[in-house]
Amino acid sequence: MNTSSNCPGSVVAGISGFGTYAPETRISAEELARDANIPVEKLTEGIGFTHIHKANEEEHPFTMGLAAAKDALEDAGLDGKDVDLIIFVSAGDYDYRFWCPSSAVVRELGCHHAYAFEVRNGCAGGNLACNVAMGLMERDSSINHALVICADTLTRVVSSKIPECRPILYFGDGAAAVVLKRNHPRYQLLSFAEHTDGDLGDLLRVDAGGTRLPIKPGFNEWEKTYSRVDEDAFAKLVNQIYLKEYLSVMNKALERSGHTASEIEYVLMNQIKNSLRIHIMEGIGVPEDHTYITMGEFGHIGPADCLFTMAKAHREGLLPEGKLAILAASGLGFSWSASVIRC
Repeated sequence: MNTSSNCPGSVVAGISGFGTYAPETRISAEELARDANIPVEKLTEGIGFTHIHKANEEEHPFTMGLAAAKDALEDAGLDGKDVDLIIFVSAGDYDYRFWCPSSAVVRELGCHHAYAFEVRNGCAGGNLACNVAMGLMERDSSINHALVICADTLTRVVSSKIPECRPILYFGDGAAAVVLKRNHPRYQLLSFAEHTDGDLGDLLRVDAGGTRLPIKPGFNEWEKTYSRVDEDAFAKLVNQIYLKEYLSVMNKALERSGHTASEIEYVLMNQIKNSLRIHIMEGIGVPEDHTYITMGEFGHIGPADCLFTMAKAHREGLLPEGKLAILAASGLGFSWSASVIRC
């Protein structure tokens, strides 16, 4: 897929509004380490976080996503009636089963002429959804504003009491949203690259609650309602596959945009352990401090991660107008994606 603005027939669209949401409740790395019976340094130094934010009983993917969406629309100076397209991005553990949170957004925001649907691509989903929106804008000239919403409550599929959850104790809750506007001059998406390694398809999953192992009367395998990870397989992914694939999609996106790594000013990525982030920055040749890190305070918040960090960097004036940035992410499946953006 090539969405470069240099391609004949492609549209030009940019991000005109950013929104974020994080629950107020914070859980410390010390508390998680104590519950998991592991050294706290494994979390604070090894992964690089001191806290995660955890949704309360009234906070859900839809409610958090709606709050982020309202924030993004206000930032863009728009109302719900101005929105033509809504894409709701999540790992798929919505407020309800067999339900469409995107259509609930249409109702709550009054986007009565909008088309709405969901995208699932793990933590790469936010990046993907922005490019799906670009593709639909190209096909449908009536789409002038698209709203991409990313929200998850990942803490609800992780238990610090279960040893198989230890590799993902940095999962937190939160939401981010962006408004894409046709012909907007800032944060224009120039290209997209993607790849999936199907051999890793079962690395992360929740066994119970699907059609193979439904939760019904008499069910008592409650540990299977959490995402239990093979720690050795997870380490193999990180050590042998992850970095190579991450850099590969970033370089492909650069090639498709017609630019080179030497032109990149900033890297915006999903939040990963310290050592991996450093290797990625070295591999793409961008200074280590030219990225925004939210891992320390928020942990990893799923598909919202890269847009959440982009919103933070934008608000702090770290993305100079006209400069190039890469938006990159990896996700459940296992998939990787990258976009080159002209700030």
